[in-house]
Amino acid sequence: MQIKTEVAVIGAGLAGLVAARELVAAGKRVALLEARDRVGGRTWTVPFSNGGLSVDLGAEWVIPIAHSAMVEELKRYKLPLVPPDASKDLVDMLPQDIRADYERLLECVNKDAAQINPNKPDWYRSVAHLDQPFSKYLNARSECGAAKDLLLADGFALHGADPSRYSTINLLHDVAAFGGAKEAFQANEQRIGGGAQSLSHAIAKPLSKEIYLDWLAHRITQTSEGVEISGPNGTFLAQAAIVALPVNVMSSLKFDFDLQNGARQVIQEKHPGAAAKGWASVSCPEPIHSSGWPDAVEVYSRQGTGMSAIATFAVAKPSHEAALEKSWRSVRSRHPEVQWHNEFLSHDWLSDPLAQGTWLSAAPKQHGGLHQLADNPPPVIFAGGDVSRQWYGWMEGAVTSGVDSAQRVQAFLAQASVSPAAG
Repeated sequence: MQIKTEVAVIGAGLAGLVAARELVAAGKRVALLEARDRVGGRTWTVPFSNGGLSVDLGAEWVIPIAHSAMVEELKRYKLPLVPPDASKDLVDMLPQDIRADYERLLECVNKDAAQINPNKPDWYRSVAHLDQPFSKYLNARSECGAAKDLLLADGFALHGADPSRYSTINLLHDVAAFGGAKEAFQANEQRIGGGAQSLSHAIAKPLSKEIYLDWLAHRITQTSEGVEISGPNGTFLAQAAIVALPVNVMSSLKFDFDLQNGARQVIQEKHPGAAAKGWASVSCPEPIHSSGWPDAVEVYSRQGTGMSAIATFAVAKPSHEAALEKSWRSVRSRHPEVQWHNEFLSHDWLSDPLAQGTWLSAAPKQHGGLHQLADNPPPVIFAGGDVSRQWYGWMEGAVTSGVDSAQRVQAFLAQASVSPAAG
């Protein structure tokens, strides 16, 4: 069965939802196709019964001072932001010699980040000479293992990948966007009251007629009639399409149209974002927020009804389960005051066929291909936090990319000039 529509949006994560909302508001007929049985993509909030609260298995944090688009979205749907239960301030507790070396490393990072204008879609070109693994960058600038470990933990909190695989310029971009290294690493992060997925649900609610759940796309073809999206459940024929999927799942689709070589290469290579995130039910006398390297890179607690939940992150290496097992052992050693109730909860995003990785952290030589994907001309446009020209890897980038893609599609449908990707 073939269904005709003006615009097909593939993927009902934040970017796809925002794009669909903007297009519907502009009077366009939209079909929003989602392979999962839920909306939200890599925002997923679930009940954690023993902890007495709901927790985010995926994206969680918003930085209000920097993420203006997210702040506006939350105001629009009357969703509150909630500060963490405990703040993290470990630098002042470092021995003087380690602290001095760490501060010197931050100066190096700030100096290199100053070469970037994060508002330019091709920001990566100005730091092409630094497009190297972050571990290599650090090793060339310090011999102090403790200071490097602290910066590796800082970098992982932002980019969620093995430092031997993700590019230094990812970190430099965020530092430039935040306005400095300390601003990036000590940002006032807050979570969404009700969980990150509550925003996805709020955007989706008035789009119920446009959303097709359990609709898996296999092939996207440009024809003389428009764009054909086909899958096991049928075919949609649209005048234009927005592909709002994680980059790492795109190799599972067949694109029957021309893509630039760099774009095809990054689709085949996939990005190295690979964070293992887990929750455990605990009792603790005071809120916790700590960091370390390479296990239990970040640890923080949330108070529930009667008990608490504690979260930890680590590089998903050699696997999601193995990384969390090591991290929980590290948390037990680091926080002996915690009483454990032996309920654990996590989601393996790397093994999830509809994610195949966590938030985007580009490898060296991938940024040009990601830019080519974002700039692909209509009738097929790519959107999402993975290809955002602004806050890529963040919910902020998903929102700005979603808005931008909808504007570009509207220009195409109106036979007007289509601007390069900027969101």
